[in-house]
Formats: sequence, C-alpha cells, structure tokens
Amino acid sequence: MLHHIFRTKPMEVIEAEELKEELPRELGLWDLIAIGVGGTVGSGVFATTGDIISGAAGPAAFLSWVVAGLACVLSGFAYMEMSSLIPSSGSTYAYSYHVLGELPAAIAAWLLTLEYGMSGAGVARSWAQKVQEWAEENGGSYGWLNDPSVNFLGCLVMVVSTVVLLGGLRFGKVFINVVTVTKVAVVLFIIVAGFYASSSDNLKPFIPARDDDKFGVQGIFLGASQAFFGFVGFDEVCCMAAEARNPRKIMPRAVIGTILGTMFLSSFASLALAGMLPYNIATLTNSTVSYSFTGGFDHVGYSTAKLIVHIGECGTMPIVVFIAFLAQPRLLYAMSVDGLLPKVFGKVDANGNLFWSTLISGTFLALVALLVPFSTLWNMVSFGILVSFIMTNCCLILVRTRDASPRLSYSLTGAIVALACAAMFLFQKAYVVGGSDAGLVVGMVFLAATLATAAVLFAKCPQNSGEANMFRAPLVPFVPTLAILVNWYLIAQLDEKDIARGCIWIAAAIVSYFLYGFRFSAGRDGWAATLAHVMPGLNEVRPSMSYMMSGHDHGSTLKAPLLPTAVPATEMTDDSIKQAS
Repeated sequence: MLHHIFRTKPMEVIEAEELKEELPRELGLWDLIAIGVGGTVGSGVFATTGDIISGAAGPAAFLSWVVAGLACVLSGFAYMEMSSLIPSSGSTYAYSYHVLGELPAAIAAWLLTLEYGMSGAGVARSWAQKVQEWAEENGGSYGWLNDPSVNFLGCLVMVVSTVVLLGGLRFGKVFINVVTVTKVAVVLFIIVAGFYASSSDNLKPFIPARDDDKFGVQGIFLGASQAFFGFVGFDEVCCMAAEARNPRKIMPRAVIGTILGTMFLSSFASLALAGMLPYNIATLTNSTVSYSFTGGFDHVGYSTAKLIVHIGECGTMPIVVFIAFLAQPRLLYAMSVDGLLPKVFGKVDANGNLFWSTLISGTFLALVALLVPFSTLWNMVSFGILVSFIMTNCCLILVRTRDASPRLSYSLTGAIVALACAAMFLFQKAYVVGGSDAGLVVGMVFLAATLATAAVLFAKCPQNSGEANMFRAPLVPFVPTLAILVNWYLIAQLDEKDIARGCIWIAAAIVSYFLYGFRFSAGRDGWAATLAHVMPGLNEVRPSMSYMMSGHDHGSTLKAPLLPTAVPATEMTDDSIKQAS
C-alpha cells in the first residue's frame, strides 16, 4: 500500500504529457508577469500597508516590505528551478507528484485550492466591503451591498470571473493585461502623489523607539511577517506553465519578476503613505482619519487623489479575484489527467478551454462568495500557502540529491522539516510570546540541529549536474532550508485554532484521496494510457515503467531494454525485465 500512495510520477510521463498537451501555449513572459503582479499587488498593498505602519514598524515599514520580499525570494528560488524542470499545470502539486509521491501531491492540491479558489472568493467579499465604504462616505446606509450573511456583490464578481474565463484564455489574458496595467498605474500614482504631499517630519524617526510589542528592529520583522502575505500569489504563475511559450526559459524570469515588481511597488507605496500621515495616528486632531491611502490623501486635502484611489481600489480588486480563480481549473485539470479527480474536470473543448472544470469550480466558488464569511478562513488560507512553500522547497532539495542517495536524502530532508518546525514553534512561543528561557534554549538547539542536518545532507548526498540551459537555485540545500525555517516561523505566528483548521483540511485531503484517487490513479498501470500517445506500443512502455516504478531510476530517459514480444504485457514483472536484459 505504501508503494502505491508514495509512488512518484517519472519524468518520462511528464514529458509524454507535454507532447500530448491539449492546452494551447500562448502565454509569453509579460503575460505571466501580468498574472503574477495582477494577482499579488493590490490586496496586499491596499489592505495591509496602513496596519504595518501604525501597528508594527512605523516609517520603517518600507524595510518590512523589503525584508518580506527577500524572504519570499528564498522560496521563489525553489519555484524558479522546479517550474523550469517541470513546466506543467499544477505548481506544487506537479512538483510533489514527481518528487514526494501521490498522496503528498493530493494534499498539495487541496492546499493550493485554498490559495487559488477559496482566497479568490474571499477577496470578492472584501471588494464588496470597499464598495460599501465608498458608497457610505457621504452619508447614507448601504449595508445591503456587503451583507455578512448573503453577499450578492461578492457572488457577482465570482460569476463575472467565471464567464470571462469561459470565454477563453485569449480573451482572459487581454483582460488581465489591461487591468494589471491599470492597477500598476494606480499604485505608481499613489507613490508619486504621496511623495509630493509628504512631510519629512512624518518620517522621523524612521525607526521609532521600541514599544512593548511594536516598533524598533523587532517591529521591522513583525511588519515583515505581515507584509509577507502581500506577496502571496507569485507562485500562481507556475500553475500556468502548461500554457506558457518556452516555459523552461521564461518561467524563472516570470517568478522573480513578479516578486521584485511587487516588492518595489509595495515598499515605495508604504513610504509614500508614511510621509502623508504620522505613524502615531492618535496624535492627530482629527482622530477619525483612517490609516489608509484614502485617509492619507484626505488628511493632506487631496480630494481628487482620494477619488482616484477609491476608483483604483474598487475597479482593480476584481482582477485579484479573477487571477486567483484562473489557476483553479488548471489545477483540477492536472488532477483529472492523473486520475485523482473525475474525468469531467480534464475535458478540453474545441477551443482549448477547460469548460466543465471552469464552470463547476466557478459555480461552487460563487456560492462560497455568496454565503461564507471569509474572516475565519483567511489565516487557514495562509497556513495552506506556507505549507505548500515548504513542500516545494523539499522538492528542490530532493530533486537535486535523490538520484545518488535516495534513502539518505529523503531521511535527512524529513529531519530538516521536523527540526525546523520544532525550532520555530519553540522560538515563537518562548521568545515572542514571552515563555520560559528554557524553551528558548531548546529552540536554539533545534535550530542548530536543523542547520547541522543541512550540512550533513550537503556533504553526504551528491547533487546531480542538472540539464544545460536550465535555471539552478543557489546554495542548495542551505537556501531552501532557510526558506523552510522562515515559512515555519510564519506558521507559528498563526492562532492555534487556525492551525487546527488547516490540519483538518489536510485530513480531508487524505480522506478524499483514499475515496477516489487511490482507486482510479493513472499511476496504477504505470501511466500506460499517457505513454501510449507517444510510444509505439504498450509492450515497449511497460518494461521501462516497471523498472522506474521499482525505484531504480527517478529522472533519466527511457533506458530499459524492451521485452520480447512473447512476454504478455499484463504479465510483466521486474524479474521478467531482468531476464529480458
């Protein structure tokens, strides 16, 4: 049974899927960056910047965004190499299937559903709240626009996103590019107008003296942990790799372009807001001013700029919903092709669109946006995203080391994940929350053990040389180990109830896998149906697949000798393969 649930998808199958790929490859580098920036910039910079300045770092929130961006680059390296190696639909799902196994891949898919579909439905409800606030600015009550029990505006945004995507990606990508350019223009306007209206006095001191739970150097890192979630979405471009032109070349560029673009826009927008409003907003005579971009322009008397920001927020936030939803049908498509979901999710119409996958998932998410309050799900979404980051970093370490040291590399990588988890939770609970010094010491011991394990893995597990002209992440396994530590640290800051909900979601993924995926997985017959599209016949496919599935070869091309025609394909065993050789 363990052999089945932890079987990995060989590279030969991934390459065969590329050859038979039914989705048109029409996304270029700038299309992918537009998807990444469009889905990342906006919800973060509009929603969290004011809280980071007033409640964490003061004007040094600029540095918080930079630190968060650099931390995101650590995990970004893993996505850059893995998306270059495996340019197919599914992102972390596809990487986990190739490296960690079938059950971990199913778990990864459920975690990505939190990031893609469920978060998009939540942003749709947040957009309804923005519309209500704008409508009520000049008096009146418009609570029906953002009813907590039945949110028709949020549902409407999800329905429109579904209809746009049903129209085809060619129409969809034009829509994305236009709205993303508009969104970036709004943020650039905020930066320029904000700097023009800024007062240098509001930026002094740049790093305020440390308070009990904010400001100082501690506040910069506290703000960075909040700003980190403003970068969530950069990995979504990896889910579009199956529709990218020359993905091995442009996917790494799209990932790093998304992260750096988001870091630039968010950090300077934060500095502009800090220049318009003092970080200690309680000192203002008008205590009703909100620490937001609209509040900042209202404070300095720029009513036109305030109106532009209102229009920008309400007009461009729906693109975040659309892009979050954009990857969901692609993820379901990848799972359907692998037999982990019913075949209806993998049907491609005559125009190359995932019609049924889009319609079914869009209808479900429209109901979520209509009926489900998102406040209780937001940290659960964050949990899912961070765990998927950890899984991708594990995939990077293993894809480099498992060929030469299959058993040792998996054991040491598992130890790194466990030790890093213990270290960061002990550090968070003992130091940040104010626990015992003994707990802090034990946490430091686990941290040292994590780094020592990474050093042992580096020394004992030789890395493969990789393919020519393919992006290679630097300093493996040390950079991915550091990324795993950062992600566990951010998880440790979540409420215990949110972590428990995340664990329940993972448990649901496991149950779902055993109810359907375990029985109908395409891997049960060695992906013969997939390989039959590009190989001469089943009798030539099965020997090499049996050889690979037995654990002898994880990443090379088809090498095993073909069976004599007298050996029936249904009776093939590893012994018969050896006899044939």
